Amino acid sequence: MFSNQEQSDDDIQCENNDGNVEIINFDQFEEDEQGNKIDVDKNSQQIQYKLEDQIFIQKEEQKEIQEIVQFKQDDEQEIIENFGSMHCEEDFQSLKDQSIQNVQEEQVEQIDQINTVLERQEYLSQMIYQPDQIIDMKDFLQKPIDQQYLIQLTLVKDKSGINKFHPKFLLYFSGKLKMFLCSAKRQAFSQQIHYILSILQDKFDRKHQSCLGKIKGQGGIFKLYDTGDNPKDAKFLDKVRKELCLINFKNSKQIGQIRQSVIIPRIKDGQVCEFKPLNETDGLLKAFYSLQYKDQIIHFMNKIPIYNKELKKYQLQFNDRVTMPSIKNFILHDINCHDKNKFVLQFGKCGKKTYQMDICHPLSILQGFAICISQFEKKD
Repeated sequence: MFSNQEQSDDDIQCENNDGNVEIINFDQFEEDEQGNKIDVDKNSQQIQYKLEDQIFIQKEEQKEIQEIVQFKQDDEQEIIENFGSMHCEEDFQSLKDQSIQNVQEEQVEQIDQINTVLERQEYLSQMIYQPDQIIDMKDFLQKPIDQQYLIQLTLVKDKSGINKFHPKFLLYFSGKLKMFLCSAKRQAFSQQIHYILSILQDKFDRKHQSCLGKIKGQGGIFKLYDTGDNPKDAKFLDKVRKELCLINFKNSKQIGQIRQSVIIPRIKDGQVCEFKPLNETDGLLKAFYSLQYKDQIIHFMNKIPIYNKELKKYQLQFNDRVTMPSIKNFILHDINCHDKNKFVLQFGKCGKKTYQMDICHPLSILQGFAICISQFEKKD
């Protein structure tokens, strides 16, 4: 299913919100993670005036540029006469077209700057949710995030000690709080990719009450289940495990990159649709290919990185949260959403062992965690 990609961790670059591409040599990074982090609060202080003032200034500059190219008939004729007998009117028209093209390119660049400012303002306007205390951790991690909230998390890849060959992933709140949320560990003796998710850092037992669910993967397809029973072992139908998320990696022949497709149950009338597959071909995958269940699922795709011919690198635009290039960096969005600036999940590297994860409605933290873990298991 997969083909070897030419990209390495140096192939995807980070582009900041000011429109400038930050060229990062991956081999030059030090072991110290603290040197690779960006102080978001410090960057946010650099905006010295309101968004409305920025847009007003940009529009005024556009008006001045437009006035330059507003040629009148009399002015054109006068310029043609002064152009010299060796030049014809076609030469002047070519010069005029070139000038207009240059101005249009400047206008496009300024519009992109305005869009960047708007995107940053919209991103910051979302309420970053970080509770001081969580009463029911399982419920908090499993339920969909509220629409008005944006949750910023930090994922740590732990390869110390016994985790060297099968690393453990730890999830925390970002910022000063650094509250631990959950963890995941790959099972060493499983024939296929098998992760146990837990609300404890060092307890990964499927039958223990701390278990949140499990991730199973094979052939580029990963599935997230809750703590229910395998249908082969379940004695009652209501005990069968629920399928919470489906992640599928496919190699796109059109763009030569691996596309990430994610399917989750839809929320209808405040309730999440249930999928309890009794076999491997049932569940979310069957619903995706069946018109009968199309209204019960939501489909997400990763944004395609833009190739920069000058730098010969692929680029994605993040909001000051991702500071290092990596093929694991991605932005996930709803395929039915026409707003290109909106995302449901963005994930990217910010240190040797740390990654930033921003997530919002309709995903749950557990679903987002599973999607990010699958990035470390995909075949590049």
